[in-house]
Amino acid sequence: MLPQSHIAYTLAAYQWARDRWPGVPDLDLRWLALAAMGPDLIDKPLAALYFYRRFKSAVLFAHTLLFQIGLLFWARERKRLLPYALAFVGHILLDRMWFFPETFYWPFKGWRFTVWRKRGSEQKDIGKAYWYAFTRRRELWGWELGGALAALWLIIRLRLYRPERLLRLLRTGRSGPAYPGQ
Repeated sequence: MLPQSHIAYTLAAYQWARDRWPGVPDLDLRWLALAAMGPDLIDKPLAALYFYRRFKSAVLFAHTLLFQIGLLFWARERKRLLPYALAFVGHILLDRMWFFPETFYWPFKGWRFTVWRKRGSEQKDIGKAYWYAFTRRRELWGWELGGALAALWLIIRLRLYRPERLLRLLRTGRSGPAYPGQ
């Protein structure tokens, strides 16, 4: 999945939860967006710097179940960070990592990170990872369309088409009330 869809699905899910349950905390959407991209922000640079030559994969440590469980245990003790950890874990759900057990269950399935059968992950140039994934994996197109629709819903719901609301979000991480009277 491409970065913008990870972010759009995560922020839309958060806003949907806030609309339904008043107890959902007010989070900084900028940090939530970063958390939604967390596994890629860790693994892609590691792959580019060293591990891609060894494993031919840009999906490494941060995409493993072991890392996710460790993160949740760590965040459990820091209550205010738990929602961001959940956004981090949501990345793995959106990537559907359980379809790639050699990586998802690492190191219990071996010491190699592999995403065999994942077309678009076999490129020779890590710098083109997203380009190859999108152009060679047609099943992603539906997910990306869903991400675009989630982003559109969020823009309308939070009235981010208004420059002052978008600037407030970018400056503070908060969108403010979506409707008059809120």
